[in-house]
Amino acid sequence: IDRFTACKAAHLAAGPLARGERYVLWGYGSTGRALRRALLEHDRTPSHIVELHPGRIGQRIHGAPVIAPEQLHALPRAPIVVSVAGAVARGRIRRALEAMGRRELRDFVCAA
Repeated sequence: IDRFTACKAAHLAAGPLARGERYVLWGYGSTGRALRRALLEHDRTPSHIVELHPGRIGQRIHGAPVIAPEQLHALPRAPIVVSVAGAVARGRIRRALEAMGRRELRDFVCAA
């Protein structure tokens, strides 16, 4: 699993995250934590972390503010990496981002 995560990070860094060091990470469960660590190897760090967990919102994780999904519109546009396990949850996130005018593969990628 670690090598697969490292491979995903390399492809994200060379592709959707190639234009800059910062991105928005949606999800900080075990999958999101592992991907964040792997992306650090490519000098990519999250500017913000999107979470649903009420205890995390308003906190900072490794310097990145934790925000609720509805706060995304207030941020400058940055690539969004969705790292949430579970097809149902990812489907909901896709629909929420599309409702915000974001388009998959242009504005966000699902990497879980």
